[in-house]
Amino acid sequence: MSLGASVAGCDGSSVAPQAGGTTRTLLTDDPFPYSRVARVDLFIVSVSASVTPDTGAGSTSFVTLATPNRRIDVLSLQNGLTEELGTASLPVGAITAVRLVIDTDLSSITLKSGAVLTGSSTPGIHWQSSAGRPTLNALLHEQILVPDTGAVVVIDYDVGKAFITPQEIDPTSTDSGFVFSPVLRAADAARTGSIAGTVRARATNGSAVENASLRLYLGNPGTPENTWSMLGTTRSDATGAFRFAYVTRSSYWASLLSQTGKSYIVAVDPPVGSALGRKLVPNLSVTAGEESAVGTVVLP
Repeated sequence: MSLGASVAGCDGSSVAPQAGGTTRTLLTDDPFPYSRVARVDLFIVSVSASVTPDTGAGSTSFVTLATPNRRIDVLSLQNGLTEELGTASLPVGAITAVRLVIDTDLSSITLKSGAVLTGSSTPGIHWQSSAGRPTLNALLHEQILVPDTGAVVVIDYDVGKAFITPQEIDPTSTDSGFVFSPVLRAADAARTGSIAGTVRARATNGSAVENASLRLYLGNPGTPENTWSMLGTTRSDATGAFRFAYVTRSSYWASLLSQTGKSYIVAVDPPVGSALGRKLVPNLSVTAGEESAVGTVVLP
């Protein structure tokens, strides 16, 4: 899921702070990859951001961006879809940290069989040390600038990486529940781009492939896949279309991309049980404010 906030700030001079623009808080998702899951409902309590360099536990610099206090199906937010959680007004400046509070007791995963998994069900969700109302810190690759016209902060909560099956940890496990390991990042929506395309079977005019599992990497196509940095996950819809939204194209990644051979890479895996093969699409680029078209990815 991703969460966005529009903010405005001041230039740090001695004049009185300018009135802030409206801060919009949005929600979206890097889709959950397990085909047996129908819903992933997270109860979002609040979202806050720090507007000063001090982000320690005792810092009072955090201000509230939104207090939705409601359950949201983050699985339904994919391919760039968002849900607005609230708005706020901030002074001109920069956001240096973003936090999200959820209520695990009010969160659940619903399987396509109709079974609802919670922290108290068997099988269920193993929240581990995050049980209760944890404060989850988003990864920021760079500060989010807040001009006087406002901005949009996107928090991308990767459900596909946040909920893992015990089998991934212990192949001998027969537990069909999930282990919670939160993965989220925050970015300035105005400084992100997207990558989109379509997955088809064995020919450009072949049938659309639904529920293909896709990963976005940053790395050198000439090196092993386990050396690449995974930036996000998504899946294709009923028409075969997919979209990696809010991809960071910042100075953080630019320094990596400047290294010889580095590029964005999309890995496409067919649905479980399919006779189709795997495909890698290397040498992709991202431009802020634009969508990079991959075209049709044909699975062999």
